[in-house]
Amino acid sequence: MPDSATLKQPRLKLLLRLGLLLALAPFLLLTAFNQPFFDDFRDAYWTRQHGFLGVQSWLYLTWTGRYTSTVFMTWLNPVTYGWLGGVKPVTAALFVAQWMSIAHLIRALFHSALRVACSWAAAFWAAGLLLALFCNAAPAPFSFLYWFCGAVAYQVPLIGLLNFTALALRVGWGQPARPWRTAACACGPLVLALVGNELTLAQALPVLAVLGYFLPAAARPKGWLWLAVGGAATVVAVVAPGNWARVIAMAPPSDPLHAYRWLVLGPRAAYSLVLFLVKPQILLSLLAAAGTGWWLGCWHRQAGGRLISVGRRQWWGLLAAFGALHFAGFLLFRYIVVGPPLMRAQNEILLVMLISAALLAWLAAQQVSGTMTGWPRWLRTGLGPALLLTGVFLAGHVTEAWRELLSSAASFDAQMQARFATLRAAHRSGQPTVTLPPLRLPYGRVLIPLRQFSNDIEFDIDLTPGCEGNINGVMERYFEVPDVCCEPSAASATSQHFDVPDAIQQ
Repeated sequence: MPDSATLKQPRLKLLLRLGLLLALAPFLLLTAFNQPFFDDFRDAYWTRQHGFLGVQSWLYLTWTGRYTSTVFMTWLNPVTYGWLGGVKPVTAALFVAQWMSIAHLIRALFHSALRVACSWAAAFWAAGLLLALFCNAAPAPFSFLYWFCGAVAYQVPLIGLLNFTALALRVGWGQPARPWRTAACACGPLVLALVGNELTLAQALPVLAVLGYFLPAAARPKGWLWLAVGGAATVVAVVAPGNWARVIAMAPPSDPLHAYRWLVLGPRAAYSLVLFLVKPQILLSLLAAAGTGWWLGCWHRQAGGRLISVGRRQWWGLLAAFGALHFAGFLLFRYIVVGPPLMRAQNEILLVMLISAALLAWLAAQQVSGTMTGWPRWLRTGLGPALLLTGVFLAGHVTEAWRELLSSAASFDAQMQARFATLRAAHRSGQPTVTLPPLRLPYGRVLIPLRQFSNDIEFDIDLTPGCEGNINGVMERYFEVPDVCCEPSAASATSQHFDVPDAIQQ
């Protein structure tokens, strides 16, 4: 069959994989220039203030029930131990772990549950494509990929949910040698998903419902184990006094919609969902993920692979779970903050959408009759979809990440190292006031979100001009310097502690 042979040509496969690596490479390479930010410092000095055990209790009682995430943010935070460069390998490792977790889910779904041939290599490249589409279109890539506490709060729970689902699929349909051991291992990532973040908790509920519905009878006792462990862990998180204090702080009664938000919760959540989906880059990426899933499903059928038949009742159940999975986040935030999801939460929502849309499109392609023989040759061979994906990447964050990597990342690293050196020196000498220059960079958007380059970023990572500001205060408390100010005229003071290039100082 010429189409199959064309797809399997080594040169075409090499070209596709090289293009995918070029799309992902700048996001991973930018982690080598990463720096701590806001909560990374704040959680570190809170730990110093309250002690290793006291800080967990204090956070649980005053701010959050995410008791697994707080362990990562405090005990396992490299900034807590003065290792500011530790955020670099940690965020790089999380990037790779996210990639491997998506691949683990794809491999388990196809190989174990659907009994469709799927090698680890195929799962690896499919996961890479979905991750590249996400990085390219993420509403706020900095807070998901590079901000240590943001990555811990959103990536780690999602990694837990992906791996729990993969292990549950293996227990239900893969017939592992020791099913109870695999089921017990699945409890760990399940707890991370349910307790690490409220958004992932909301997303996990439809996943658990689908598993409960489809699990074979022999595997259902393991399902009860997951419900028991997950339910107990969730109760401990939900009853945390800090959770309710945070809800009040994020949705104050003074808000005009607070009193009757239940009456408009559904319509306003739906409105937020629509506004999210019509963003051009998000819409293009979702269409690309679904289109790729559909194309691969059709090619699988054309190549004589095992067809997957889904009954009407099962199909409606999958569609209902798909809708609940993606609507839950918007519903949650419309209740808590009486507004759309925070930008950093939209990152996770998008990644889950891309994964589920691609998998659902692949499954839908199995339900239609016909072959690919009537399709245009450029579409059948895979070269056409590859060119369309290239266009999507060129219009998104991929080009921004490459530009930032080549023009600003090294300068950012140098200036931040100089800033930290100045603050440490001020602490040692007992200097009452430190005046630092603002960051001077030719470009910053992905790793270095700066207001001067974008109006739609979630955070400006630079110091606030003058002597007031949240980031200034965090620097004061972490480095134990009484007053931290930011003025353009302070450039020469910074360069004396670090050899900053002349182009940066001008």
